[in-house]
This record gives sequence, C-alpha cells and structure tokens, in this order.
Amino acid sequence: MSGAGNEAILLGYIVVWLLAFMVYQARKRCFDAGSLLLMTYLLYAVLSLLLFRSEYYPFEPMRAFPFVYLFLLQLLAFYPVLRFDATRIDAIQRPSRFVLLPVCLVFIGASLSQVPGIVSGFTEIVIRLLTTPTGGQDLYNEAMAESYSLGDGSIANMPSIITNAYGNFGVLLLFYYVTLERRSRLITLGLLVSCLIGIVQNVALGQRGPIQEAIYAFVITYLAVRRWYSPRLNRRIQLVGLAIVALAAVPLVYLTASRFGESNDKALQSTYFYLGQQNLFFNNHGLDNNGIRYGDRTVPLFKRMLGFEGVPNNFHERRDKYPNLAINDEVFVGFAGDVVLDFGPWVAPVLFLAFTAVVLAGTRVRDGTIRFHQLLLLHFVMTVGMLGGIKLYPYSDVGGNLQLIVYLGAYALFVVDHDVMRRRARRLAAGVPAAPPLLAGTLS
Repeated sequence: MSGAGNEAILLGYIVVWLLAFMVYQARKRCFDAGSLLLMTYLLYAVLSLLLFRSEYYPFEPMRAFPFVYLFLLQLLAFYPVLRFDATRIDAIQRPSRFVLLPVCLVFIGASLSQVPGIVSGFTEIVIRLLTTPTGGQDLYNEAMAESYSLGDGSIANMPSIITNAYGNFGVLLLFYYVTLERRSRLITLGLLVSCLIGIVQNVALGQRGPIQEAIYAFVITYLAVRRWYSPRLNRRIQLVGLAIVALAAVPLVYLTASRFGESNDKALQSTYFYLGQQNLFFNNHGLDNNGIRYGDRTVPLFKRMLGFEGVPNNFHERRDKYPNLAINDEVFVGFAGDVVLDFGPWVAPVLFLAFTAVVLAGTRVRDGTIRFHQLLLLHFVMTVGMLGGIKLYPYSDVGGNLQLIVYLGAYALFVVDHDVMRRRARRLAAGVPAAPPLLAGTLS
C-alpha cells in the first residue's frame, strides 16, 4: 500500500475516535472519566500517525480491519465507564467504619514503615540525576539487572508488597475517604502519603512508566468522584493535584533527558514511540502473531494457583518461552492487545463481552445511591482503560495479579458489609431488636 493509503487509514482511525468523543460530550455535557478515556485514545491515535511518519521507527503497511477490531474491543471494555452518569447519583453508600478503617490502616501502616528507607534512597538518587548526565539510563540499567529475580517467589520486603498490591485501589480509598464529611485528617494525610510513595519509589528505580501511571490513576479517580466534593474542596484538590503533577513532571523530564543525553530530536521521537506504538504494533501483528501466550502474561499467578507448570516468572522467561512470536511484551499493544496476544483474536472478544456484562449488571444503580463495591468495580474498569491505553494490561504478571486479588477481595468484603448493614436496617425498620452492631456505623 502507498504511503498515502497508510496515512488515510490512520486518519480514519483518528476520525473514529474524534467522533466517539464528540458524540459522548454532546450527550454528557460535562467532562468526566469517560471523557478522559476517549480523549486520551484520540491522542494516542494522533501520535500513532506522527510515529508512522518517523524515519527512526519503520512499521509495516497499515490495514483497516485491525483498527476496526481494536476500536470496538476497547470501546466494549470500558463501556461501563461511558455508561456511568455521576450526575444522576445523589450519594455514595458509606461502608461501616469497622471495615473501612482497618482496610485504610493496613495500607497506611505498610506504606509509612518504608518512609525512612525511601527518603534516604531518594536523596541519593536525586543527586545522581542532577550530577550525572546519564543518571537516568544508569538507574534503568540497574532496574533491568534486578528484574531477572522478579516473580521467583522470594519475599524481600513485605510492606512494599502490601503497598504495591493496594496500588490503584489505594488511590480510590484516598479519593473516596475525602468525600466523607466526618473524616480524620491523620488518615487523610496517611492515605495521601501512601499513594505518593509509589511515585518516589519509581523515581529511585529510574522508571518513567509507573510515574505516568500513578498520575493517570489520580486524575481519572478524581474525575470519577468529584461530583461528591464541595466547590471549595474541589478547588483545594485541584491545587494539590497540580502541585503533585508539577513535582512528578520534574523527575520525568530528568529521566528522559538523561537517557538520551543532549539529543532533543531523539527524545521527541522516543516520546512519539512511547505514546503511539500500541496502535501500530497491534495493526501489524495483533491478529496474527505466530501463536498465543495462553495467559502467561495476564494471569500467571492464577495459573500457578491452579497447578499449571512451566509458567514464566518474569518477562525474561516469558520471552524465552515464546521466541517465535512476532511481538511480545517488549513492545506496547495496549490492554486490549495484551489480552488478544494471550488468548487469541477469537477468545478475547468473548472474554470482554462476559466481563462487560458482569460489570454492567453489578453496577446498576436503582435508588440514586451507588454502593461502594459498585464504585470499586467501576474504578477497576477505569484504571484498566486509562493505564492500559498506552502500554499493556496493567494488572498482569505477579505484581499486577496481586493488585487484582486485592480488588477482588475488597469487592467481596464490601459486598458482605453492605448486605449486613442492609439486613440490620430492615430489622430496625420492622421493629425487631438489632444484633450488636459489629459492622454498623460510619467512619469518623
């Protein structure tokens, strides 16, 4: 196909996302989590066109059908978020304090126990970044050298494992807790510090991706719950958020600059490659990749729990196991592409249909109040779409699977909590003496 034909297909892909964004905004008439998702995917499509034109990173000719497939699969995956309308919801149901408080304290305790070591290491890293031109690249090389031991089952730092397992769920805890009228300042501060620790840790590792993902998680979570903040509180959160983004941008710029030295053009082309490759690689190989990975990337921990043998411990072992694949996790194909590479282009849509059906059924709001476990389920979908748009499925490998287990465990816990409180309320309404309020009350 000619160069003009390739660019026409890419322009068509951009137009489709643009139309989706315009139709959504015309219906919602506000900028919410769904708006952010559609806008970012539109941006990635534009950057894919710029990347395709780059002379540094050649790609194979484009085809129309893979883009149609990818667009529909991604839209199906985060359709529950697009369907969610916070303006029609009056309140978020409050979990009992006897459940919510321990969940928060475990996260805070595990995170704060790491602060002394993180502060000491962070200071050393900042000095390296400021004084060594290739400090960012050196940190990245060191992290890659240590990655060979990932997933080997050893537990070197339990508090760090707990903190990382909370991950995006911890961000939801922070933003939900701030919606409460009666809240502890200490717990609020503890949750905030706990969520920021991840950013500091990844600066120390020379990792840009996790810093960007943390910012994404903050932004989309705020957009999901800001409806329940007062105007004054909204302004405060926006100011604090802008300060956090600005502070996080500094190490991102230093890490990028130190990886590429003084070559501004190479850094710019690398940015195009980082943000725009997922669409192009999926178009070239997503539907025909010389085989599949049988879930070895997206659900390896669950496969081991079910007794499967030969499951790779990390990406090094996974790439060795599948040497004949056209592409593996050394490139980005987005969260939808990651699932397709694991299960194939026929099974992946079935999985997405089943998942979306379950989420839609589980997040139906009937009385103007969304339950916390329903918000948690929607938040999971938001983070999959937001964090998985650039790179890969964000809950993969052992670390990501642990985050998924935390989401599942928290969902089950808050479902039970809601059922207990509902039964107690019914007994009280019927004049039946209630059992001791083991799970009753609100967090204060």
